[in-house]
Amino acid sequence: MYYGWKKKIAILGFTTSPSIERDFNKYLPDGIACLNTRVLVERIDAECLAAVEEKIIQAAKDMSSAEIDLCIYPCTSGSFIKGIGYDQEIIKRLEEATGGVKSFTTSTAMIHGLRTVNARKIALATPYCDEVNKIEKKFLEDSGFEVVDVKGLGLTDTNAIPKVNIDEIYHMVMSLDRSNADAVFISCNGLCFLDYVPMIENDLGGIPLVTSMQSTLWMALRELGMRDDLGLGQLFKL
Repeated sequence: MYYGWKKKIAILGFTTSPSIERDFNKYLPDGIACLNTRVLVERIDAECLAAVEEKIIQAAKDMSSAEIDLCIYPCTSGSFIKGIGYDQEIIKRLEEATGGVKSFTTSTAMIHGLRTVNARKIALATPYCDEVNKIEKKFLEDSGFEVVDVKGLGLTDTNAIPKVNIDEIYHMVMSLDRSNADAVFISCNGLCFLDYVPMIENDLGGIPLVTSMQSTLWMALRELGMRDDLGLGQLFKL
């Protein structure tokens, strides 16, 4: 059997994140092949995230030889780091590099996911340092949302982010001021906690939870014309 008999996705990730292959291969329906390539980013800060763009574009060009149906840059911070519109610039470059293959970034999925759950006021949890948090907050605000609270773990080490435990993520989310929020967003595909999304959303008491990996999977399916409910929160029911 040919493993890409439905569709083939190119995933352009960072070298240090173990969640990408695991989560895509666990949750995507049979028949969708995920072809992964990795690029190096030295730190999760504004300078290094901006500098990785050329590596991502070259990786997309290389992956286009596999006759892919969709190209994804699954990094939230790397696709908002230059502000509003930066994700669209990357999408344009990815599609040019792949000869017109439909492409998107996780920041694009974040915005579409939040709009789909009718969010207007966001409580934001991240593993990032203050510098990156300020840029993400402005990106969300420039996209039409109000960010009512932000909590971050202050990390820039790309190897440290995947090692953050679920208890740290859970308590960071629960410590957010959610009194005026109508959604919570957990940023970063480097965090390894996708299986816990339904539990966290349930404990939020009814407001939707959107995350980087969850919204990326959701948008990947929608871009491929599929509406499978992967059981990962309210977003997949919409």
